[in-house]
Amino acid sequence: MRAAVAVHPNTTPYILGTLAADFPAEVLRNPALPLLRLANPRFMTGWPQAGLIALVRHPDAPAWLRALALTHPRTEYQVAVASHPALTAAERAQLAAHPAWLVRARIAARPDTPPDLLDAFAHDPDYGVRLAAASRPDLPERSVAALLSDPSRLVQQVMRQTLGAPSASRRPG
Repeated sequence: MRAAVAVHPNTTPYILGTLAADFPAEVLRNPALPLLRLANPRFMTGWPQAGLIALVRHPDAPAWLRALALTHPRTEYQVAVASHPALTAAERAQLAAHPAWLVRARIAARPDTPPDLLDAFAHDPDYGVRLAAASRPDLPERSVAALLSDPSRLVQQVMRQTLGAPSASRRPG
C-alpha cells in the first residue's frame, strides 16, 4: 500500500519525502516528480536525510539529483553519490578530489576507476584511501610497489593479501 502511495502522482512532496527511504524506486518513478521539481527546484530540501540518500544511491537516480547531492554541504551526500553505479567521468573526477577521505576511498574502491586515478589514490595522504586502493587486484605496477612500502603496516598487509588472492595475476617486478 505504501509503495503505491510513493508512485501515485497526487502524493504530496512531504509524504514522498517520508516514503523515499523505504521506496526509493517508487518515488523516482513518480510521474509528478519532474513537475514538482519544475515548480520548486528546492522542494526536496526538507526531506529526511535517509530518504534523500536512498534516492541518490538508487541506480535510477537522475543526473539532477546526483548534482544536488554533489553540492550539498553534508559529506554523507557525496559518499552516497560515490556509491552510485553510473557515475559520469566528471562526477568521478569531482569526488576524487573531495576533501573527505571516505568519499575518495569510495571512488578508489569502484571497479570503473581508471588506472591513473588508482595510482593517485595509492599515494593519497590518508591511509584509508590507500587502504581502499590496496584492496584492488587491478592496480598499476607502480601503485603496487608504493603500497607494499606504505608507511601504514595495515596498508602493506592488505596489499600483500590482495597480491596473494586468486584473482591477482601479478607480483611487482
